[in-house]
Amino acid sequence: MLNLIHHAASGSHDYPPSSLSAIKQCLNSNCSAIEIDILPIADGSFVLLHDPDLEVNTSGKGNALSMTREDLSELRYRKNGQITDERLGFLDQVIPLVADNLSLGKLQLDFKPFAVLSPALIGKLLDIIKPIKERVQISSVADWAIRALSHLAPELDLGFDPLLYLDVVSDEIRPATIAPFRIGAYGMLDDHPLSGYVWGSKAEYFNARAEVLFSQAVAGCEWFIRAETILAAYETGFNWIDFLHDHDCIVDAWTLEPQGHSAEMAKKLYRLGIDEITSNDAVGMAKLLA
Repeated sequence: MLNLIHHAASGSHDYPPSSLSAIKQCLNSNCSAIEIDILPIADGSFVLLHDPDLEVNTSGKGNALSMTREDLSELRYRKNGQITDERLGFLDQVIPLVADNLSLGKLQLDFKPFAVLSPALIGKLLDIIKPIKERVQISSVADWAIRALSHLAPELDLGFDPLLYLDVVSDEIRPATIAPFRIGAYGMLDDHPLSGYVWGSKAEYFNARAEVLFSQAVAGCEWFIRAETILAAYETGFNWIDFLHDHDCIVDAWTLEPQGHSAEMAKKLYRLGIDEITSNDAVGMAKLLA
């Protein structure tokens, strides 16, 4: 069965991504899985934000990581560049909402790689999610954070996104500080020595990269891979989905919409046996894939 995840609690509403109102709206629609972004801040709280630069998604300025809940609680989210009436939310405010809603099978917390998940911070995170821990999954592009979580809380459901190590070349504006920094010999964004020159076929390259990346992740965790990366590899003869299934992992493709080229990619991935698809319009995606 294919699962669909509401990316940043998006759906048929106009609320800012990952906001409390967006989460409530998704819960009211009896969704089975939602994903929200979390950032740790100076007092041990976790704010519902994707980017630590407050000017990107809020009415504030400065680095969220260095601020406290009191500093952030009066700030408003931005959506499409406009300041909304929606105040910033915090993870501990989400927990009772999920606890009261048994239709939600999974709350995916995507931890952004801008701070170290120290044992003390992991302890605070575990305390916050304790009432619903069996329904929480923590994912990240930071494999080091996922390994730290696995060491201290091996019972957690974890997810890994290899975006910082392997990505497609696109027109998307990529921050200069976010890896990978180099377009390798096989046409992928990839800083690993395997991409330094052409030493074999593209399928062999993808297989070798998959093996290396698998060694960095936690065994058995879910993988969240950009849909274009999965399909770029498939066109060369390497199947990410089969590879990860053979290693007892399930695979999510992100972020797809039920329109245009994105819809065609979703249909192809569905036929290839993808386990999950993350979408800003999970309802539309469900209709597309029947």
